[in-house]
Amino acid sequence: MKNMVLSAVLGFLPAIAFAGGHADFAGHGTAVRTDMKTTEATAGTHAQVSTSDLWIYDNPPEGFPLAQKADCTYFQVFTTGQQQPSGGSVTCQAVDSDGDISLWNGVFQSNGTVAFSVTTGTGKWAALIGAKFQGKTRHSLGGASVYDFSPMN
Repeated sequence: MKNMVLSAVLGFLPAIAFAGGHADFAGHGTAVRTDMKTTEATAGTHAQVSTSDLWIYDNPPEGFPLAQKADCTYFQVFTTGQQQPSGGSVTCQAVDSDGDISLWNGVFQSNGTVAFSVTTGTGKWAALIGAKFQGKTRHSLGGASVYDFSPMN
């Protein structure tokens, strides 16, 4: 069950990005699992997976980092007998090289993507609060993944 849950979580791993009117501010990221907990219940399984991510931006505006680290926690529910998750959410936190903070929340979509938004930020990230992004896993590597992301607004 743990391998199935891990594969599903990393298979739908979200992507993070920036928008704020920067249509070219897309990129890719990597995620490496640092912790995993599952809870078996009568009607299904709950998975909580923590990852250490690296976000790499294709065309960041001046003053933004080319790359930064983030810590993410994913929550997913699997109905008994189903291999695909019935739903999930993710929260990521990042502190860039200037010490500016950004927090991100995402919801798994039925098409296999994750819809994300910047929920709060300090410094340069404050202007991006409310910006929306979409991410999709490119490769799952058994405990790690590579994903792409792009702005939605």
